[in-house]
Amino acid sequence: ALRAKSDKIILGGMGMTNDDYLFFKNTFSNAGALDRIVSFINTTEDPSVERILIPDMALSAAEYFAVEKNEKVLVLLTDMTWAIVSNRMDQIPSKDSMPGSLYSDLAKIYEKAVQFPAGGSITIIAVTTLSGGDITHAVPDNTGYITEGQLYLRRDSDVGKVIVDPFRSLSRLKQLVTGKKTREDHPQVMNAAVRLYA
Repeated sequence: ALRAKSDKIILGGMGMTNDDYLFFKNTFSNAGALDRIVSFINTTEDPSVERILIPDMALSAAEYFAVEKNEKVLVLLTDMTWAIVSNRMDQIPSKDSMPGSLYSDLAKIYEKAVQFPAGGSITIIAVTTLSGGDITHAVPDNTGYITEGQLYLRRDSDVGKVIVDPFRSLSRLKQLVTGKKTREDHPQVMNAAVRLYA
C-alpha cells in the first residue's frame, strides 16, 4: 500500500486484533504516511455486527476523495470473511450460515472499484481468509465470481513462508489484456515464472 501511486489510502479493518491494528498504525506512522491514511476499524472487542458497516464507510470516504477531489484512492479491506452475523440480525441464514443476500452484498462493495474520466479512481484490495483453508466457503466462493484478479496465498511448508500460489490464483480477463494492454513480453514472462515455480 505504501508503494502504491495513490493520493489516499483507506483502511477498513473488520474484526482486527489489537496487535493487527497496531501493526498497521505503526507501519503507516513509521513511513510518515498518516496524513494520507483514513481508517475505519472494528476490533475483536467491538460488536461483530458493526463489521458489516466498515466496507460501506470506507468506500463512501473513497468516493468522496475520488469524485470530489479527483484523487487516486486505494482501499484496503481486511478481513472480508466477516463473523457470521445473519443469526444475530434475525435473518434466515443461507449457505454456511451466511445471509442469503451475500452475493449481492459483496457485489455492491467490489463494484465500487472505478476509474473516473476526470482522473480520480478507486482501487480495492480485499483480504479474505479461507475458513479452514476451504476455498468453497461462501465468502471466497462468491468473491471469485464477482471480482477480477484474485491472488491465492498459502503457507509453504518447505520454505516456511506465505507465498502466492499461481495455480489457484484467478483472472478471467487476463487473456484479454496480457500482451495486448500490457507489455508484449508479458505472456512469456508469466509462463516462464509459472514454469519455474512448478
